Amino acid sequence: MAGLFASLAIRKALDKLSSFLAASLPGSSSSSPTSGRARQEQDLEDLRTLERTMRRIHATLHDAEQHWIIREESTKLRLKELKDLAYDAEDVVDEYELKRQKVEALKRFASAARHKRKYQQENEGLFCDSCMVAISDELAVKTRKLIERFDEIKYYSDNFTLSENDGERRLTPDDIGNLQTSSVVFENSTVGRERDKNNIVEKLLSRRGDSVASPVSVLAIVGMEGLGKTTLAQLVYNHPRVSKYFDVHTWVCVSQQFDISSITRSIVVAVTKEECDPSELSNLQERLVEEVKEKKVLLVLDDVRNERRDWWDLLCMPMNTTKHCMIVVTTRSEKVAKLVQTMPNFYKLNCLSFDESWLLFKQLAFTVDQENAPSNLVEIGKAIVKKCKGLPLAIKRLGCMLRYETNEQRWREVLESALWDMDQPWNEVSPSLELRYRYLPV
Repeated sequence: MAGLFASLAIRKALDKLSSFLAASLPGSSSSSPTSGRARQEQDLEDLRTLERTMRRIHATLHDAEQHWIIREESTKLRLKELKDLAYDAEDVVDEYELKRQKVEALKRFASAARHKRKYQQENEGLFCDSCMVAISDELAVKTRKLIERFDEIKYYSDNFTLSENDGERRLTPDDIGNLQTSSVVFENSTVGRERDKNNIVEKLLSRRGDSVASPVSVLAIVGMEGLGKTTLAQLVYNHPRVSKYFDVHTWVCVSQQFDISSITRSIVVAVTKEECDPSELSNLQERLVEEVKEKKVLLVLDDVRNERRDWWDLLCMPMNTTKHCMIVVTTRSEKVAKLVQTMPNFYKLNCLSFDESWLLFKQLAFTVDQENAPSNLVEIGKAIVKKCKGLPLAIKRLGCMLRYETNEQRWREVLESALWDMDQPWNEVSPSLELRYRYLPV
């Protein structure tokens, strides 16, 4: 939340500085000597430049806080420098405000005193005809240094940031976790989810005779990352009974950004099988209503992370015109599940049993006769499967990684890796294991 605090700090300072500058008119200090007036005008222009700089910093920090999950170290460094600059700018503005308050108090005292002329003469360097206060040399230097620091950050950003011209970007674990999913699934390769699939299908179809006020029913599938929520949703989505019952079938991967317009557009495209030009949310929702009104609709929203009820209600609004809409949500968060769920209980997905885990691992790790796999590798493989603790993602990644490996030592390297003890999700640990494994001595 550091970005938020810096953004708020600079917003407050920016409001102060803007009010000061709004009261200032160029050339207002006509009674001052020419050289002094020129310097004051330059100092004033520096303050205006600082104001513009602060606006840019505020916008950048606000966007970073509200809309971005930053991964690149170079970007983190740039934002940190902007935050530091924001706080220093706040100090300069506060210092100027303090001086301004002091001078204004002095002016009020002078106007009430008998010897007003004497007070004005003694402090004439502090007064201007406008309500702006002359900027001290020290404050002017600080202002210019802040502007120079901003220019330095900008130069760094323009010249020391990697681009596509510098090479091919590697796919990071977070990128892997945020890849778009689809409704396509190869059911024969799925292990251990038959009962879960049948349970959810029954739940979906049992809602056909509901007499609730809203035609929208929501079932959430909840579980940690890598547990197979998406695969289970795919199995349900493609089930013959489900396909036969619903008139309209739509799959949308939501992931990080819960953008209502983008999600609605994706639904419209999926329903119409036509490209949809970008437009206002109201237009998109009107188009969606035309497509789903009085129909039975199945909508799968994969990987939902939004925790705002008002956003969710706005997204679902067009679905209230359907004859019946069944929404299946996959999410890692029980909080999200409770937010969207309309059915009595959300569906909490469990890990695979050891037998299911071993079956899945064998399918992936052994290229030929699984029942006659080398006994030494079978023993190590079972130990690896136990460490996976029934997590399908871990089993799949390690099984694929060892698929063409016959060297027992390589298998043991995976089994004995210290990375097993790390408290990290498998979308981070598994690539690290793979990286270490890939560069073992031949």
